[in-house]
Amino acid sequence: MTIPFKSRPVEFHQYQLFPGNVFDLLPEDHECFLYGELFEQLDTASVEQTYSRKGQHAYHPKLMVSILIYAYSRVNMSFRHLIEHSER
Repeated sequence: MTIPFKSRPVEFHQYQLFPGNVFDLLPEDHECFLYGELFEQLDTASVEQTYSRKGQHAYHPKLMVSILIYAYSRVNMSFRHLIEHSER
């Protein structure tokens, strides 16, 4: 029994609303291309087995982990730090 992830589970080469690829706007040596290659190799099989077929279709674990890792690599402060500064 396969888990019904969203229709296009991992799309690292996603196109813009208008013709053209968003990655065409970046230089060839941009770090996102390295991250993309690494994230495509993630083994999330053990996590996928814990998903249920009930409810809405889930985003693929590879996509969720890749967003978190990339975000953590780009931010030097903690989430708590961001909240404290937004409350001022």
